[in-house]
Amino acid sequence: MSGNKDISNISAAILAGGEGRRMGRKDKSCLEISGEKLVSRIIRSIEGLFAETFVITRSPENHPDLDVRLVGDLFESRSSLTGIHSALYHALTDHVFISACDSPFLNRELIHELISRVEPEDDVVIPMHPDGFYEPLCAVYSKRCLPFIEENLKKNIFQIIRFFPQVRVKTVDTDQLAKKDQGLTTFININTPDELSRICKDLNDHDNGESSAEASFPSSIPRSAALKLIRKTLPLPKSTHIAVTDCSGLIAAQTIDSGISLPEHDRSAMDGFAVPSAGTKAASPENPVMMHFSGEVRPSCPAPKENSSGQSVRVLTGGIVPEGTNAVIPFENVQVGECSISISSPVSKGDFVRRTGSDILKGETIVKSGSVISPCGAALLAYAGIRSIPVYQLPKVAVLAVGNELCDPAQKTECGLIPADNLILMKSLCSRYGIRDIHIAPCANLPESISEAVQANSDCGLIVTTGGTGPGNRDFVFNSIRQAGGRPIFKGLAMHPAKSVFAFIMGSSIVIGLPGPPNAVNLAFHTIINPILSMLQGKSEISTTIPAILTEKLKGGRDREKLRPCRISEDDGKIFADPLLEKSLSPRKVMSLSNGIIILPADCGELAPQSIVQLIRF
Repeated sequence: MSGNKDISNISAAILAGGEGRRMGRKDKSCLEISGEKLVSRIIRSIEGLFAETFVITRSPENHPDLDVRLVGDLFESRSSLTGIHSALYHALTDHVFISACDSPFLNRELIHELISRVEPEDDVVIPMHPDGFYEPLCAVYSKRCLPFIEENLKKNIFQIIRFFPQVRVKTVDTDQLAKKDQGLTTFININTPDELSRICKDLNDHDNGESSAEASFPSSIPRSAALKLIRKTLPLPKSTHIAVTDCSGLIAAQTIDSGISLPEHDRSAMDGFAVPSAGTKAASPENPVMMHFSGEVRPSCPAPKENSSGQSVRVLTGGIVPEGTNAVIPFENVQVGECSISISSPVSKGDFVRRTGSDILKGETIVKSGSVISPCGAALLAYAGIRSIPVYQLPKVAVLAVGNELCDPAQKTECGLIPADNLILMKSLCSRYGIRDIHIAPCANLPESISEAVQANSDCGLIVTTGGTGPGNRDFVFNSIRQAGGRPIFKGLAMHPAKSVFAFIMGSSIVIGLPGPPNAVNLAFHTIINPILSMLQGKSEISTTIPAILTEKLKGGRDREKLRPCRISEDDGKIFADPLLEKSLSPRKVMSLSNGIIILPADCGELAPQSIVQLIRF
């Protein structure tokens, strides 16, 4: 184990009270892997790590074999948040580690690393992926969260992270946790019979020396899970050194610290006279202080000799303030004689002096690895004497619009053909987010044409197809990419619209299949493609949402995330989201009016006006 953190004040609670709807209403905690119940497997994997371990269940009769405490929920509603509430209420300690009963691969080293980060003042300690996704069912919560959780449960608000703004949250980067659990298998969970069957088969294949990656791929998975899989599959982005004059807008490939303090000397902030401030204490209009001056310090001059005479030195803006002086009096504040100045009021130490290191100190970070280099950051790099820096290369992108009815939108439309406007949409969106090398082309809906087009763009980091992702007998894209040498990552998302999105890895390229309707393409870009572009550029943060107030009631989807275009506005410091539900608005009009997407979690039910929702803003 790493670290020596005292964990005697942390309990562990396993949530086993869910309905298991996608598992056919079965108690998932009783499912077996290699002849062992899931809940027993989890208890065994964390044995000895915590002050106590107990299980939250509504069916204690299912667990006569467990030698741990069994407790029930206090709220009738079935949700993970209800289980967390019960765990905190029943725990014998102030902090509780929460795990779901359907996570069969908990890694002791990762969990020990996570709980070693817990301090008494922390309310939530939670893993967070580089794209901003949390792992709320592999996290530590304090009893101080109880009133806020209760308030949300009484309002039928079940999304776990909704109470986070009201408490102290510490995030732990999954990149750090991956040092303990290389594949981050701790975060894998089982929701459907197919997933259970696949995991059992993968374990069996692994035992037989076969590659589980080749054996199967998940389908109809949550978007967050899909992005996790893509992130794990993608090769590390390549970096290159670039002149500081051209680095603005790119992603720093390493953290850059200043090698010097700036300014490197105390320098004058005004044209004036450098003086020792102590010599001006008695100055007044009635009894001005007279000081001789000699010489002049310009910005280009080397460091002047120490002024040991107690007199003044003429200094121009940017000039080094001589040792023995510690303030500057502007020219206009003194009476200047032939060889002396008359000072009629005291000056304070540091007046009109830019102190050494006031802009940046030696060793201070200028840009962090994975962050976008801003124009000001680029200027500061140059100011610090840095001439070139390592940045991640921008990915090349190819977009293929699949359909025999489509033609190049830049060419004259032939009779019966439709301009492939998805190409313009995708190219414009990629350009908007900094991608410069984008190849677009229509593609005939023929297996050989699709395979050839994908292979022809194998030098691109990202290949996106639109159209042909459905289950119809003319939807060839998935199998054509597979025939071209692609290895499936997933097929289908628990998301509406764009549920038919799929992903492949092919050589060093990631291939994403999108449906054909432009409104679905637009939504999929902001929720899937743009995060992937961020991954390919090495960005530390790839997906962010903001809270907003819903203006009209809106219904979520059952068992799947729902995306709704919206118009974002601000009034009196508040952000509002209008879901544009007028029946007169076609999908294309909604697209043109929207500047954001409302993200409705699966099974969130109907949200009333004034509800708080999460948005992706663009």
